[in-house]
Amino acid sequence: MRSDKIGVGIIGASGWGKMAHIPALQALSEFEIIAVCTTRQKSAEEIAQSFGINHFYTNPYDLVANPDVDLVVITVKVPDHNELVRAALDAGKHVYCEWPLALNTAEASDIFRLAAAKGVRHITGLQARANPAINYVKDLLSEDYLGKVLSINVSYSMPGFPTKGSTIDQAHAYLLDKKNGADQLTITTGHLLDGITYLMGSPFTKISASLETQYKEISVMETGEVIQANAPDYVAINGMLKSGALLSGQIRNSKIAGLSIEIIGTKGEISMKSKDGLMFQWDAFNLQAVLGENQTFQSLSVPSHYYHINPQEVNLISYNIAQLYTQFANDLRKNTYTTPDFQTGCRLHYLLDQIIQSAETGTVQYLTVEE
Repeated sequence: MRSDKIGVGIIGASGWGKMAHIPALQALSEFEIIAVCTTRQKSAEEIAQSFGINHFYTNPYDLVANPDVDLVVITVKVPDHNELVRAALDAGKHVYCEWPLALNTAEASDIFRLAAAKGVRHITGLQARANPAINYVKDLLSEDYLGKVLSINVSYSMPGFPTKGSTIDQAHAYLLDKKNGADQLTITTGHLLDGITYLMGSPFTKISASLETQYKEISVMETGEVIQANAPDYVAINGMLKSGALLSGQIRNSKIAGLSIEIIGTKGEISMKSKDGLMFQWDAFNLQAVLGENQTFQSLSVPSHYYHINPQEVNLISYNIAQLYTQFANDLRKNTYTTPDFQTGCRLHYLLDQIIQSAETGTVQYLTVEE
């Protein structure tokens, strides 16, 4: 790796890479985007020219082979993650792979083992862990602010993911097929549960769930084609964390966006509500708390030291990603390990497996907790 900046190559730069990762990286002095890759020559060239990037490719193996690329960022559809992550690891590159890490737990475990064997750094894109509000609440809980946490209640409404009621745009139609590994369970619920277990500092020990596909016939907006959906769009969860705290939650499609998380302890409550109407992993949150005999919630302000970069310098959906990249740069410089890695991704895949098993069998699942 060059001593001045971390050279980055982005595979999948025309979608999420362009929308979220390029703005995040270009706001950070520690990084330089060396190359981008898309499936079409025209889009790759246009993106490179628009953002002042020197190299563009349509073959991801050419990007991986670029000697100036230190970190390969994978932002393509989930079914392609495994092959591309392996290619980057085989080339000795550090890898940032978007969540979901892989199509299933077995695939995720295989690439984690390969990454460990190669001795490179690896990141799973669970950016909620870099959210200033979440880290502030995490610290409050660890400092006994609420006493013993008894329960966490979640209500999460999504008007545009994966569908807008019974319609979907063509670019996202693949989300309707659960074999593609990107849906209300894996993406929306996965990010949420990872963030909550991180915030609580405690994994699940048992869980029960219901999964439903409530919008089964979905019309593609551009073509009018009707697609039969089989991916879940409704998730209901009840579980217990190792700490003893109980969690109940609903994740669903609705007309209006809304996200409310209530953390109830023996000394009081913390309320986390959506500030921006965005998904959990993007939102900045409005925080309130009530303690002791007080009956009125008071606003909580996140202290400035939780913000590694100025929120005005990056768009909302890029901000936590930029925070995560900053953590990664600090880890490289200090030889520390604070970012969510592929092992973190494997553990989340395992949790989702237990949710699916519970929904399919109608039974409570007891999880193996690693010390």
